[in-house]
Amino acid sequence: MTSARAPRANGFTLIEMLVALAVFALIAGGALMLLRFSVDAELASRAKTERIAAARRFLSVWTADLAQAAPRPARDENGAAHPALEAGQDGQGALVLRLVRSGWTNVDGAARPSLQKVEWRWDGKALLRAGYPFPDGAAPDPASAMLPLSAPPRLRFRTGDGVWHDRWAAQRAAELPAAIELLLPQPGGEPMRLVALVGVNYR
Repeated sequence: MTSARAPRANGFTLIEMLVALAVFALIAGGALMLLRFSVDAELASRAKTERIAAARRFLSVWTADLAQAAPRPARDENGAAHPALEAGQDGQGALVLRLVRSGWTNVDGAARPSLQKVEWRWDGKALLRAGYPFPDGAAPDPASAMLPLSAPPRLRFRTGDGVWHDRWAAQRAAELPAAIELLLPQPGGEPMRLVALVGVNYR
């Protein structure tokens, strides 16, 4: 007579299941942290790349505007005369710089001159650039944000005798400075200094 064998237990015990779930939770948590770190790094890298690209675009447009500045006075939409280059506050907000520049490409052959009046403003958040459809008697087109900036920039002007001035006071309506220094405030550090020649094509 054979003795009855005890049935073999199949599956996992409760302790084994708890251990398996704990190991799975640790692996899943580590994978989630790694994924979160990768996403944060990607977002930070993208934001930094966008800031660098914006700074390069701003620098290119700013230096081109100054290099092609024309010694040409202009009139506003009310007919009032203005010098070829203006800087500082005005009645419409924080004006940084207004000038007339040459080299305005006319791809579509529109009935307009190759000279364009442009202005730079600070709205409390960024440097804005607006163009005018005509140098005289026209209102500006909608402005475009060119560079995020939390504090107003400062300008200095170099005259032909090599002296730097904190304010631009032209002796003649068509007079231009030799160079302009732009100081861009940086958080927690010295301002970024940019120096650009003015009216290179007219010298």
